[in-house]
Amino acid sequence: MIRSVKIENFKCIKGSFTLDFKKGINILVGNNEAGKSTILEAIHLALSGIFRGKLVKGNLTQYLFNYEVVKEYIENVNDGKTSEPPYILIELYLDEVLPILEGDKFSEKETSGKASGVALKIALDEKYNEEYESLIKSGSIESLPIEYYDVEWYSFARKALTARSIPIKSSFIDVGFSKFRNGSDIYISRIVQNILDTDEKTKVAQAYRKVKETFSKDQSIADINSKITDISKLSNKEIELTVDLGSRSTWDGSLITQLDKIPFDFIGKGEQSIIKTDLVDLRQYFGHMKVNFSDSALKLI
Repeated sequence: MIRSVKIENFKCIKGSFTLDFKKGINILVGNNEAGKSTILEAIHLALSGIFRGKLVKGNLTQYLFNYEVVKEYIENVNDGKTSEPPYILIELYLDEVLPILEGDKFSEKETSGKASGVALKIALDEKYNEEYESLIKSGSIESLPIEYYDVEWYSFARKALTARSIPIKSSFIDVGFSKFRNGSDIYISRIVQNILDTDEKTKVAQAYRKVKETFSKDQSIADINSKITDISKLSNKEIELTVDLGSRSTWDGSLITQLDKIPFDFIGKGEQSIIKTDLVDLRQYFGHMKVNFSDSALKLI
């Protein structure tokens, strides 16, 4: 039913990529990190609005975007160069005419007249142009200002789509999703706990606390806290936004694994399998080491 898919700047795909399908069963074959999972996830996202089990509209992250595209954008902005904010575009072209999805809102303009299809675009929301320009002029940026982005899910007929209105449904079967989800974070936390000595753990904990305390001292947060206190009718006490500095929010519980600056959950499924296998081997290795610890040191699991 899907004739072709066009993907721009989504995960490992930099720039524009188009794949044409044949009738019947299509099989994607390739090495790890070739983009097989990315293509399937893009198709499912355009048909459901869901990425990794969550609606993408309320769970935007810069890690959905191609890393190289984001990196080049940040470097250009910090160098004072004019640079268009990165965007993600996924278009699905159908091989049969569905009036509800037929129109001219698609990017492949070499296709004459109208076409049937659906699209999903993640881009800077124009209503935040003023705030965005102010941010760019204020100084350097360290990450993609995702708070100014929005998700547009629509048909080629220029109609907004919802899970109920789209006539095509998608089932994404991924036997490894629940198995790998957060798995690397648990393993790396245990490994780090095992190999760091007490003094090193203390330094990491202090650095982590310093980062969290910096949040409350940021001038923008201070201004927001002042506003909240002024308008709140709940209490006469000072009300503030802050982060949890208690034992429930610890540095070892907040660790994540990254590969070339990309979180584990956003790399290819094949490489996830390899990395998790390596982490299991490391845990077994450190778990069988016979090491003398001081009374204050944590024991190996």
